[in-house]
Amino acid sequence: MLIVTPPEFSTAPASGLTTLVDWALSSDGEMVVDHGQCVATLLPHDAELVLVLPPRSVSWHRVTVPKVPQAKLRAVLDGLLEERLLSDTAELHYALEPRGRSGQTLWVAACQKEWLVGWLQSLERAGRPVSRVVPALWPLNPLVPASDVASPDTGMQPTLHWAYSEDDQIWLATASPVGVRCTPLRESAKSTFGESSFGTTAGGSAPALDLVLPDSATTSWLADPAVAATAERSLGHRFELVSRPSWLLQCALSEWNLAQFDLSQSPAARRSQRWRRNLRRWRSSPQFRAARWGLGALLAVQLVGLNAVAWAERNALNEKRVAVAQTLQQTFPQVTLVLDAPVQMQRELTLLLKSSGALSFGDLESQLAGVAAAAADPQTIPTTIVYSNEESRLGGWRGPPETLSALAQALERNGWQVRVEGNELLLRAARP
Repeated sequence: MLIVTPPEFSTAPASGLTTLVDWALSSDGEMVVDHGQCVATLLPHDAELVLVLPPRSVSWHRVTVPKVPQAKLRAVLDGLLEERLLSDTAELHYALEPRGRSGQTLWVAACQKEWLVGWLQSLERAGRPVSRVVPALWPLNPLVPASDVASPDTGMQPTLHWAYSEDDQIWLATASPVGVRCTPLRESAKSTFGESSFGTTAGGSAPALDLVLPDSATTSWLADPAVAATAERSLGHRFELVSRPSWLLQCALSEWNLAQFDLSQSPAARRSQRWRRNLRRWRSSPQFRAARWGLGALLAVQLVGLNAVAWAERNALNEKRVAVAQTLQQTFPQVTLVLDAPVQMQRELTLLLKSSGALSFGDLESQLAGVAAAAADPQTIPTTIVYSNEESRLGGWRGPPETLSALAQALERNGWQVRVEGNELLLRAARP
């Protein structure tokens, strides 16, 4: 999985093949195996490319969407968000939260469509088509029922602070159950914040979100290593270091996909992505480790069991072969070397019958008697007979062709080897 993100926030990507992107590459969904920054044409090849949008490029809006057909959902969102946005709704791209459907209260992400399409086209021209679009930060799920999210006790709600650098400015992106906010940081003795930005590109606004500096069990403070020291001096709080590649990987593993509506892929492509994502999670996620071990143990038991059954069958077959060989040598003591016991026994039996003057199945008389016994019509007789090497070629049959076919089937049921060639029937004794 290849994850890319624009290194700087802008209204449009760089033109042509000079587009710069930060990228991270993961083979198992758990660890980043390589990362860097380069033009789009020099990106590594991978079956799945995920585009991560910077926090300031997306605004978030909590709305109740009425039940409408999918074809009319975009127009309904335009009406619901028109008064909340600073930009023209026709210039924006919308995306619903994972598993979000009309008739629910859910989060809607909005961003500049021209900006997003520009990046998608740039990567497409570079031969790196995007399979998913995810945000770098999104509203968190509340720890209490949704009806209590707006309660005064906001300190019990999960809050995630992420300090990062963009456009030569250090930003503090804050996510909570009431939205996402981006605040520029200025290093000083006291915590000083500039004017907050909530989805600047999309022109959105959001409910006020107070920055709770005291640490709590539900608050996480994360920072890019390059800006951690500055952020700690600015806020007077300790941050946990998270590298940009690791952050991109966590974003790519989320369930979000902003490529919806006119930017969405075909249902078959989405199903294929979902299967690959679920397979990757099952293969590498720690929560499925027990299931993987269980499946491995089951396969090992099955393999051992199959080998045990095969070993037992081989032993049983060898015992039968030894028994047949012993029967041959006990019946015909002159046979000292056993190569194919059934064939050798048939040969010895034929010689014994000939020496005693009795007919064997390889004799012409026995074969003609077998034809007479199998013929349904006594008038079904051959007019030419050629006998050679215990095989009879009977031709010139009287009667319709289906009569010969019926005779051949009857002979096969009686244990003879039969082959029909045109109007001739080849007959010989069945092999042991």
